[in-house]
Amino acid sequence: IGPTEPVLAAVGNDAELPCRLSPNVSATHMELHWFREAPSWATLLHRDPQGRAEEPAPEFRGRVTLEADSIRDPQSPGCGRGDYRCLFRDDTSSGEAAVRLRVAALGSDPHISMEVQASGEIRLECTSVGWYPEPQVQWKTPSEAKFLSTSESRSPDPEGLFTVVASMIIRDMSLENVSCCIHNLLLGQQKEAGISMSAPIVPRLTPWQVAVAVILAVLGLLTTGSIVFIWRLYKDRFRERKSEFSSKEKLLEELSKFYLMNVTLDPDTAHPHLFLYADSKSVRLEDSRQKLPDKAERFDSWPCVLGREAFTSGRHYWEVEVGDRTDWAVGVCRENVIKKGFDPLTPENGFWAVELYGNGYWALTPLRTPLPLAGSPRRVGVFLDYDSGDVSFYNMTNGSHIYSFPSVSFSGPLRPFFCLWSCGKKPLTICSVADRPEKVTVIADAQALSKDIPLSPTGEEPASGDADTLHSKLIPLQPCQKAP
Repeated sequence: IGPTEPVLAAVGNDAELPCRLSPNVSATHMELHWFREAPSWATLLHRDPQGRAEEPAPEFRGRVTLEADSIRDPQSPGCGRGDYRCLFRDDTSSGEAAVRLRVAALGSDPHISMEVQASGEIRLECTSVGWYPEPQVQWKTPSEAKFLSTSESRSPDPEGLFTVVASMIIRDMSLENVSCCIHNLLLGQQKEAGISMSAPIVPRLTPWQVAVAVILAVLGLLTTGSIVFIWRLYKDRFRERKSEFSSKEKLLEELSKFYLMNVTLDPDTAHPHLFLYADSKSVRLEDSRQKLPDKAERFDSWPCVLGREAFTSGRHYWEVEVGDRTDWAVGVCRENVIKKGFDPLTPENGFWAVELYGNGYWALTPLRTPLPLAGSPRRVGVFLDYDSGDVSFYNMTNGSHIYSFPSVSFSGPLRPFFCLWSCGKKPLTICSVADRPEKVTVIADAQALSKDIPLSPTGEEPASGDADTLHSKLIPLQPCQKAP
């Protein structure tokens, strides 16, 4: 029998991988093997029934030892991240157990350098070494306002530890203090350093720089005037061609083509830091980690969870109450996506999602597409047209369109996808079918002709499955908030 949870070790330290017999019988005359499951089946340690230990594979010599307590509880220090297996065997029977080793390193304290550029803007660069796995970088102010890096690089050294270099440009001269925070998600720890910009050095401008500044100012005024003129012209034409339907009415018309799904959360896929509510419709991220079975379908790195429902055809949609909480992602993904490690959450890896991170909304494309929304959506609608290969998102508060991914050809089941990037008391909630009216009236023309558009699916809802109290801690039920 091996441990149910992965063994976590710091880079440079020893790690013991436990393996024991049950029931607690004598292993004096048994043969013992320790071997690594991937990338090869190379033997780390071997002891024959006579108690003689053989040399390990060349890549593990000098790095592993075998310890035993009356030849009952053998242990081996870890040689590197990955899966290991121990095997006991005698003349009549054999048994083996798996042990997973996770390796992490907390890097050095960040160092911030400041450079005042000729334009007067301030460039900050944050550097830190010795991280594993790749960490996240966040710039922020004492008031917790967050900024995205202008550029980031993470390069491994010969030992595989990552050096992080992140930079940003400060254009707001009212900022006095900025800090660089580097976070190791696996360890749940971070290191932070700050810098004061209360008295930056303003470079002396030469005469030609002054002339260029004046010319640019004049060009800026001309450009502004042109933009204002074009904007007014566009606004007038837009009013002339405006459709008879408002954005909300268009959205309601679109809803009539989709089935409203009663989506529930699947606790077997939830990251150990995610706590599900009793109705399996709300989830929040906490600093504490639950002791959960390490199932293949569970996310172990990204703080994500999937819905129980799987779609292989048809048009479906569901609504997510995000309220005023920050740092979330919602969408769909393939059922067989890789849930272990830190692979990017992009369409190439089977994810189609949008997120609020820091102060901005983004589509999770390979280079992250910024979404300039007119207002902050409190309720987001996820629309899936499986047969047409379309995934779209709408602000269900005012009916405005958020983003649509380019059409693709789906293969295999798709499931609802949810992520939380920061802790907080406010949960992310999937709205129930009961929260929507059965039908609404839409004005079709100036004569006030109307039609009824059903907002509920005509077929039966999929079963949500039996609750499993061993999966995770369930938080008392809270009802979904109504959208204004």
